[in-house]
Amino acid sequence: MRYLILMLTLSYSAYSQEKFTVYFDTDKYVLNENQNKIFNSFLEKKDIKVKKVTGFCDFRASNAYNYQLGLNRANSILSLLDISNKSDVEVISKGEEFKQKSDLSLNRKVEIEYELNKVVVETIPTKEIDIITEPAKTELVVDEYPTELQKRIIDSKVGDKILLNNLNFFVRTAEFYPESIPYLEDLYEVLEKNPNIKIEIQGHICCTPGRDVEEFSLRRCIAVYDFLVDYGISEDRMTYVGFDATQPLYPIPEKNEEERKANRRVEILILEK
Repeated sequence: MRYLILMLTLSYSAYSQEKFTVYFDTDKYVLNENQNKIFNSFLEKKDIKVKKVTGFCDFRASNAYNYQLGLNRANSILSLLDISNKSDVEVISKGEEFKQKSDLSLNRKVEIEYELNKVVVETIPTKEIDIITEPAKTELVVDEYPTELQKRIIDSKVGDKILLNNLNFFVRTAEFYPESIPYLEDLYEVLEKNPNIKIEIQGHICCTPGRDVEEFSLRRCIAVYDFLVDYGISEDRMTYVGFDATQPLYPIPEKNEEERKANRRVEILILEK
């Protein structure tokens, strides 16, 4: 026998502190096409109050130049916000004066701090009656996922490993090639739409057997992790581990560049769905 408890529902508004981040190409203060799409999705939010807009740069210029570039980025974003009184928003530049990440593309950004008006619902039990119910089912969001990576994640099951085969780094660094950013944005989008998915980010390198004292496999995992956190994916949904060259797909030394590229990879392991 199951019971239905009739409830008296009360609701009221509460504000939560939130942050949204967009990224810029080198030496630019206008968003590229992909980042502009992400920013437009932020503009669709309702019942928000923007408090502060902060511009950041990587370190590859003088302090004075980077301060001004950070300010230009912040003001560029402010100009796009649908706010009647923009003078109420604090606009600052950090320039390069903050803890820089190893992937320089993650330092070229603007952070928007805002308050989100959330409706809080409280219920008070008033009456209990007998009913028979069916167990609730949780389903993945499966709108249109145009990319192959997104389809593979949606179709995966717990324990599956998915290769991020369009994710590339500069040699002996943890810095993404610029063309890898849209691929990471695909990963962010499917995780953002499906909050039950939890992943482990796994890094591997080629060429040198055993352990890598410079830990590039781990540093690249952290770069992916940091990218997703900056976009808004909760830290408790992700872990990461670097395997160096201890789990090659092809024996080391590899016979050709194809085998080296296959061994030099980042994968995600589906932990929960």
